[in-house]
Formats: sequence, structure tokens, C-alpha cells
Amino acid sequence: QVHRAVLTEKYGGREVAIKIQRPSIESKLLGDVANLKTAAKTFEDLLPLDYYTVMVELEKQLADEFDFVAEAVSMDRIYQALTRSVDGSKLTESPIVLPRPVPGLISKRVLVMDYLKGVPLSRAREEMARRGIDPESPEAKLFGRKLLSALTASFGRNILETGFFHADPHPGNIFVLDNGDIGLIDFGQVKQISGRNRETLAKVMIALDERVGDDRPEDLE
Repeated sequence: QVHRAVLTEKYGGREVAIKIQRPSIESKLLGDVANLKTAAKTFEDLLPLDYYTVMVELEKQLADEFDFVAEAVSMDRIYQALTRSVDGSKLTESPIVLPRPVPGLISKRVLVMDYLKGVPLSRAREEMARRGIDPESPEAKLFGRKLLSALTASFGRNILETGFFHADPHPGNIFVLDNGDIGLIDFGQVKQISGRNRETLAKVMIALDERVGDDRPEDLE
């Protein structure tokens, strides 16, 4: 659950979001996954896919979601990567707005962070209609370009420079802020890829950009 709150003056008096883990949710959810793993193993010959492997991977992913201290560390890592040059020698402006965790108000099951004023991308069209903005208008198309540019720059830098990135960027986690900026929340799912994988991914992206067409053998190598 996430609640909106205002800190006391001791912690700056600003508006924050408080993410609170429901009691016993970790044991309940992981217990459900354990049962699904057992069922998938028992009926593996009858299932069209290897659901046991899927459930094992899901179990690993969910375990990461229950440690809010680790989530706060991930928020800081991504923030540092986006607000510094590649060599770390100078500060740069982040393409997106990231909530900052509040030191001293973080535990495994409670995470206090900046409150981002806006709406999730999943509700952006509804918000545009409320404000009388035509989704096909030049204003809307200009915002679409801004959104794409901000996300491309952010995820491109994270994936290709450090290899550490937000791994759950669905429309509910991407925010359109009241001032028009783009925000990103929920850092419970992150991934780290190796330098070799980053290099391979970069080569693939360059090859796709430079290809002439799918009918040329050299473009398919």
C-alpha cells in the first residue's frame, strides 16, 4: 500500500509517499508460489509449457520486491547514474524525475520517498480528456515525443552505461507530472547486465539503425 503524507519539520516538512508492506504478505505470496511450483512439477507432462521453471523465476523475482531497503538502494544507484557523467566527474540533469528516499525513514517493510504530483501514464489519455486536450493535437504529439525522448535517454544510459536498470517500466510506474515532466516510480524490480552483454546489445542496436533492409544478407548477419 502507498499513502500520501507530510513529514514533520524534523524531516523537512515536505510531502512524501509512504510505501508499506502488508502484514504477512511475503509468507502468503511465496507460499502460493511454492504451491504453484509443486503443481507445475506434478503435472509437467500435461502442461504445454515448462511452468515449473517459470514459477522458480517468479519466486526469485518476488523475493526482491519484499526488501524496501534494497529498493531504496536501487533508487539511489539509478539516480546517481542519471545525474552524473559517465566518468562521474560532473553533475548532469536527469532526463526523468526520480523520487528520493528519505534517510532515517526506511526499513525492510516501510519506505518513505518523495511524492510525485501527477498521474500514471495508464491514465494520461483520461487526464488529457479531462483537460480538454485532443490526443491528436500538436500539443499531444509534442508531449509524446518528449515522453519517448526522456525514456529512451534514461533507459539507454542505465542499460548501456552501468547495466543497472529499472526492470518494470509498465504504464502504472511511469508518471506524467503536473509540470509536464516524466517521472518513474517503483524500483522493486531492477536488473544488472554484464559489460559483454551491454556491448552486444549496443552492436545490435547500431546494426538495426544502419541496416538497409531485410532482403540484404549482410543486414541479417
